[in-house]
Amino acid sequence: MSSRTEIRILLVDDNPAIHEDFRKILAPADPTSASLDEIEALLFDAPTPTAAETASYELVSATQGEEALRLVEAANAVDRPFALAFVDMRMPPGWDGVETIERIWRVDPRIQIVICSAHSDCSWSEVRARVGTSDSLLILKKPFDTIEVVQCAHALATKWTLARRLRAQIDELETSVASRTHELQQANTLLAEQMQERARMEVGLRLAQKLEAVGQLAAGIAHEINTPIQYVGDNLSFLQDSVGELVAMGTAMLAAASSARTEATAPLVGQLEGLAASADLTYLATAIPESLESLTGGVARIAKIVRAMKELAHPGPREATAVDLTRALGNALEVTAGAYRMVADVVTEFAATPPVVCFGSELNQVFLNLIVNAAQAMEDRPGKRGTLRIATRVDGGDVIVEVSDTGAGIPESHRERIFDAFFTTKEVGRGTGQGLAISRSIVVDRHGGSLTFESTVGVGTTFQIRIPIAGPTRRAQAAAA
Repeated sequence: MSSRTEIRILLVDDNPAIHEDFRKILAPADPTSASLDEIEALLFDAPTPTAAETASYELVSATQGEEALRLVEAANAVDRPFALAFVDMRMPPGWDGVETIERIWRVDPRIQIVICSAHSDCSWSEVRARVGTSDSLLILKKPFDTIEVVQCAHALATKWTLARRLRAQIDELETSVASRTHELQQANTLLAEQMQERARMEVGLRLAQKLEAVGQLAAGIAHEINTPIQYVGDNLSFLQDSVGELVAMGTAMLAAASSARTEATAPLVGQLEGLAASADLTYLATAIPESLESLTGGVARIAKIVRAMKELAHPGPREATAVDLTRALGNALEVTAGAYRMVADVVTEFAATPPVVCFGSELNQVFLNLIVNAAQAMEDRPGKRGTLRIATRVDGGDVIVEVSDTGAGIPESHRERIFDAFFTTKEVGRGTGQGLAISRSIVVDRHGGSLTFESTVGVGTTFQIRIPIAGPTRRAQAAAA
């Protein structure tokens, strides 16, 4: 301990003379005190105090226990605690020494205490029973020797200082450990998020690969179906025209025969009229064209669905290309008609939009997912036919696609997890919990866009897709420039 170290010592005694004695011993008022110490050492055959033993002490006096407690509280409040207190055992009319120590240690349990007493009011066992066993408590009998006071002050102050330094080092170490722990927790959290993102992307990649294979197969099947459907359509058109002509010819021939009826031709005309009546020529003249027209319309509808399926299922190029999103949405509505036809009416609000540079086959998958989800949301709300609304508009450099339903809405408790992989509220066999997660990955990760939603329970839900018109790569390059 350096001779310049300032150690604060509290003197608690109801006798002012005792305070003066302590000051003479621990804080001499003039430089000659060192010489006096040496003379005293020679006269009384006592060791000469060393430089460490004459350390700098700040002595603070209190004549009663209550005053001492207030001084300890004030010292701690300004972070200038006392290292040591010399406490008298008897201090009438206030607290005795043991009670004073009890109360001081409640405020500052680290302060070192020396009990100064000339009486045996309390035995050591009684003192220990009241304040407990502590290595911070010593007893100094009056009249005490100068060297005893110096040694007590030096030893206990050194112990207090070392303990304070140790606590500071421990606090610094705990702070460092807490900081490092926080960094590790953040790193673990980031790693967990990255692992979750990787797992989600792997799931999406596997599904995308599977869908690509299925899409190639579907595109091939659609192509194979498209050719015979064209044959059927062309032949139906030929039959429609030919049957119309034949019916017209037969009707005209029957009318001509009837108008040329004579006595000689009457049996033949009657036979012709009988055949016409037996075949119900009048009905066939109306029904056959209507039937052929219905067949032609049905074949045209099949051809339209096949073409839409062919376009949707086609894997497309691996690079982003310009795509007409309005046409893609129309194809998606054609293919998914079976999902919503019985539960909802379709309202389209397609604004004029420029071609969007994107991965068309992947966005087709997003459109299919959202339309089917919307249809199922309205199907789960029986008793009322819903409305499926598909809208597009341009907003700055983006095209916005909205898919709205009038279903039951998304509960508040599910909204934070709705884009999580494998999260679904649908029964087994109706949903895998991957549709929205993959859709978000396609829109956000692949296209640099956004996929958000607004939902009101009991009213419905609107999903909004925002896709940059210039494409993900060009927009990123523009931002970097």
